[in-house]
Amino acid sequence: MGLYTLEGIVLRRRSLGEADRLVTLFTRDRGKVTVVARGARRPRSRLGGRLEPPARIRALVAEGRTLDVLAQVDVLDAYPALRGDLERVAATALVLELVDRALADRQPHPDIYRLLLEALALLVHGGGDLACTWFLARLLVLTGHRPAVGRCAVCGARTRGPVAWSGVLGGSLDAACRQRDPQASPVDGRTAGLLAFLLDARPAAVRRLQPPARDLAAATRALRQMAEAVWEVRLRAPAVVGRLRETAPPYGTPADGLQP
Repeated sequence: MGLYTLEGIVLRRRSLGEADRLVTLFTRDRGKVTVVARGARRPRSRLGGRLEPPARIRALVAEGRTLDVLAQVDVLDAYPALRGDLERVAATALVLELVDRALADRQPHPDIYRLLLEALALLVHGGGDLACTWFLARLLVLTGHRPAVGRCAVCGARTRGPVAWSGVLGGSLDAACRQRDPQASPVDGRTAGLLAFLLDARPAAVRRLQPPARDLAAATRALRQMAEAVWEVRLRAPAVVGRLRETAPPYGTPADGLQP
């Protein structure tokens, strides 16, 4: 049985049998992998508390016949700031789900690994919904699905001002191509400008940005629509977080026990 080490971010975990867990990690060198944490659900397990999303860990892993097994785990960063605040929990949950849904298993993406670390750092410093939306924009670009902004996704003509947005067709549509997608929704010039900025923005620029809430919400909806079309998924995190927000304690009261 061979041994190897890996560094990665815990994306999610789920129960296996009576005492074990399946843990999905996004790793720096091996891409997305799922491993077994034996006995992690037992009260005295040394592994259980170290595998909470979105912890960044370094692990010693034993090769198995079907699934590899975690033998030892060291926590490099537990991201405690992302666990107690509902807005950060919400954004973190969506960022982790996006990585899980967008990427195939065992395909290294070092650029996306760096992007995820940058997004988590922004969230720690209070980036919230903006950090999450920026991450989604950059993730689409890095996976080869750059949205068409400033030009029509169908004919390539330059666009100005309000446009129609089609996640299915790849972004902005001009007036001549609007009929190609009856479900396309309007996007105004300010939202289009914000989308164009987010596609290529660096983290330092995102920290300085303070877009109007209405524009950010519209940009988020447009990008999420495209992500669901491109990856053929229905993202779960937004709906779950929406229900949590409806039942959350008043602003300023800790949301005890809430985790992504």
